Amino acid sequence: MSELTPCNYCTLLRIKARAKKEGKKVTILPNTSSQLGGLNVYVHPKEVKLKELALIARETYGGVWFWSLSDHCVC
Repeated sequence: MSELTPCNYCTLLRIKARAKKEGKKVTILPNTSSQLGGLNVYVHPKEVKLKELALIARETYGGVWFWSLSDHCVC
């Protein structure tokens, strides 16, 4: 990873901070729509029950896809 590129953990922290400012929620779900796997990060209004939506409807709130996500900074 480049010195100038933030790791996935730090990117997620920024996404969460921005969502909080906007009064939204961040949900992380396993990517089941492709063979690559990984994790999908969704930013959505708090009243939206993302897990109950169909995959195609979730795309409205899709933000980022991570191959993997650590539990700490690895920049």
